[in-house]
Amino acid sequence: METYTLPSFPSEYSTIHICLFENVSNSPEIRKRLIQAATTKGDQGEKLRQEVDFGFLEADVLVSKEHLLTAILTTLLYSFPSTSNGPSIPNLESMKISDESSNPSSSSSSIENQNNYQSNNHNNNVKPKTRTHNLHSEILLTLSPNNNITESIKKFGLSDQTKNLIIVKFSNSFISSKQIYQDIINVVKGDLVLNDDMINDKIENITDWKKVDKLYKLSELNPLNTPDIIEKKRSAVISAVAIKNVI
Repeated sequence: METYTLPSFPSEYSTIHICLFENVSNSPEIRKRLIQAATTKGDQGEKLRQEVDFGFLEADVLVSKEHLLTAILTTLLYSFPSTSNGPSIPNLESMKISDESSNPSSSSSSIENQNNYQSNNHNNNVKPKTRTHNLHSEILLTLSPNNNITESIKKFGLSDQTKNLIIVKFSNSFISSKQIYQDIINVVKGDLVLNDDMINDKIENITDWKKVDKLYKLSELNPLNTPDIIEKKRSAVISAVAIKNVI
């Protein structure tokens, strides 16, 4: 599991955990839990929603880890607009990574830049501006070329057939990564891809380019038939996500 810290954003949402699972065997069960959580009322409903409070992304329609990280950062920038008095906005290079690839379930809960989090406590009550239910589902909308929420969930979210699944979790810095990982594996049954290099390589290897071409309308590039056609497509997709909320 990878953990990124972005202290420029409100501390409640400034720690981002990412997992990639292969050979997921319980996607239909997870979808049932999501539906049950969304439709159950009262304290029981709140409990069910907390248990599945993650972003569930279909990994086959991502083109690289940069694609995913760009979507996450673009989502945060949209949801927490900067002001003249607000924090500085980070770029991807400023993300601090804590790699728990060796054994996520037994890793330490140390988080970098703890002082930065504590200095941002004045931002704790800031709520994200989202068009969907929460930041996790907002990532799906950011990935989508259009602003149709239902379509973005259908095309970029979990389905009954999902075998390669990315989990994203926004949290604060005081919840240990060990606890987050335990919460994730209580939901997902699959094989965890362990380290950051493997995650990037795996995403690039499992990309379903037929789906991606259709989603991002890239088929017109195919006649170019140049050795770098995949890299051209990959760059086009990442750029589209990066400017999604600008135009």
